[in-house]
Amino acid sequence: CATATFGFVGTFALSANLLRLRCTCDAPSLDIEITRDGKIRLSVPCLYCNQNHTFTVSKDVFFGRDLFTLPCPYSSMDIAFIGEKEKIDAALAESEVQIRAMLDSMELEDITELQPVDLDSADILPDATSYDTIRFLLKDLEADGRVKCPCGDGEYELRFNERGIEAYCKKCGAIYPFNLDRASAAEDFLGLDSITLT
Repeated sequence: CATATFGFVGTFALSANLLRLRCTCDAPSLDIEITRDGKIRLSVPCLYCNQNHTFTVSKDVFFGRDLFTLPCPYSSMDIAFIGEKEKIDAALAESEVQIRAMLDSMELEDITELQPVDLDSADILPDATSYDTIRFLLKDLEADGRVKCPCGDGEYELRFNERGIEAYCKKCGAIYPFNLDRASAAEDFLGLDSITLT
C-alpha cells in the first residue's frame, strides 16, 4: 500500500529472536531475527517486486549507524530504513520524491502499477541465497573499512548484472563484479578480506 510502517528495534526488542512489524493493510510483514551466529536477518517486503527480500547484517552494522538502508536488488530503491528517527524521516521524504519522479516519468498513477502480477518468486529473484551471501560479505567488509573505491568515502550497494551481482558506489559509480557462474560461486567470495571498486 506504500505506507511507511515504523517500529522500535532495540537489543531488548530482539531478545525473543524474532520481531515482526506488520502494516495496517495486512501486507506481508517485515521480520527481524537473530541467527545462530549472532547476525541479524531481515525479511523485508518489497514495494517494487511485491515479495520479500532477505538481508543478513552484523549487529555492529545494524545498531551502529545513524542510518542504514536496504535496497530492492532490482530497482536499487530503498525499501527499509534503520537508524535514528530523524534520519529515517529525512530518508523517507527523499525516497517519496524519487518514487513520485519515477512514476511521473513512466506516466503511472500508483506504485502498485509497477508491481509484477502472477510471477513465481523464482522468476523475480533467481538466486536469493547468493544475493544474501554477497550482501552479507559487502556489509561486513564495509563495517571493517575494507571496501575501497575511487571517491574514498562511498556508499556501497548491490545490483544484479548479466553475469551475477555487482557492488557499486552510490557516490562515484565505481563497481566490483561478483561473477556467479555456478550455484556455489557466492560462497567462494566469502574468503575475500577486502575489495576495491573501479
